[in-house]
Amino acid sequence: MIKLISLMILASLIVFGQAGCGGGHDHSEVGHHHDPPHGGAGGHDHSEVGHHHDPPHGGAGVTLGDEEAHIEFLVDEEAGTVTAWFFTPHMEQYLRIKAESFEVLAKLPDGEVVLTFVAVANAGTGETVGDTSQFVAKADWLAGSGSFDAVLSEVSVRGKVYRSIGFNYPKGN
Repeated sequence: MIKLISLMILASLIVFGQAGCGGGHDHSEVGHHHDPPHGGAGGHDHSEVGHHHDPPHGGAGVTLGDEEAHIEFLVDEEAGTVTAWFFTPHMEQYLRIKAESFEVLAKLPDGEVVLTFVAVANAGTGETVGDTSQFVAKADWLAGSGSFDAVLSEVSVRGKVYRSIGFNYPKGN
């Protein structure tokens, strides 16, 4: 009788464990988890209206491909910089990319400005220039600019090249 109950409990755990994820994505990532960092449901359908993930630093979220990766852009007007962080799908974890820099074209009322984002090393996380999730661009013109449209010219993430990704700051895409 105890064996029967134990088998039923084990079978229930397996069935409920398999039903927990409906996200339709790869689980082979190291450290991949479904603890929703932003208060949403873990497994969900990407076809839902208005589907998005809130950027963890409060910046503009930019989706690459079909939720393959995300970038968050955050303006610091006081410092005159824009910081960009790369994230895994669903903005769950930072995502290191193999790049030393990338460019974004900011479209302003009085012309266009190229922002060159340079890789940031972090001894605490082991991130290095050429293998990091964080990039910073100097932009003294940001003070008081508020909102602007931009185009990410090109970036390679996990072997896939993304080109001409348009977005708005602070709305994202």
